[in-house]
Amino acid sequence: MTTEEFENLLEVHGNDIYRFCVYIMQNRENAEDLYQDTVLTAFRKADDIVLTENPKSYLLSVAVKLSHNFFRKEKRKNEKLISPAPEIMDNIPNDTDLQASAEDSALKTALKKAVSELKEKYRVPIVLYYYGEHDIASISAIMKLPQGTVKSRLHKARELLAEKLKKEGFDNG
Repeated sequence: MTTEEFENLLEVHGNDIYRFCVYIMQNRENAEDLYQDTVLTAFRKADDIVLTENPKSYLLSVAVKLSHNFFRKEKRKNEKLISPAPEIMDNIPNDTDLQASAEDSALKTALKKAVSELKEKYRVPIVLYYYGEHDIASISAIMKLPQGTVKSRLHKARELLAEKLKKEGFDNG
């Protein structure tokens, strides 16, 4: 892949990759670091990117792997992760399937907060499925997990979100 082809790839998919980094990291500074690391790693491995396949999926899988490394390092340091900045969480779109059922702003806010509080292994598939509109097979490829694992994590994440919303007083079945 030429440098020009790589630049075009970033021009087309860069914003989506950056938004994904923001959702996963929940902190603009860490998201920018993850995005830069993703771009650098992908550039170093540019010959592995096949433009006729799904290059966006490849870039997302690089970001997921690097985010796993980040969270693993943070866990080892035994530091508490920074809570999401309110202005970043406000950028979560309200037009996804999960959020479309939200009838009022309080429920939308509670849902955004609940998603941000999920463990990474549940938050990543939820963000990819509902925000990124990826199917199970695509998420499986991005996360390098079996499809059954992705399905079970989505199921568990939905249960956790429903439980959290119920505790917050949003019991709409």
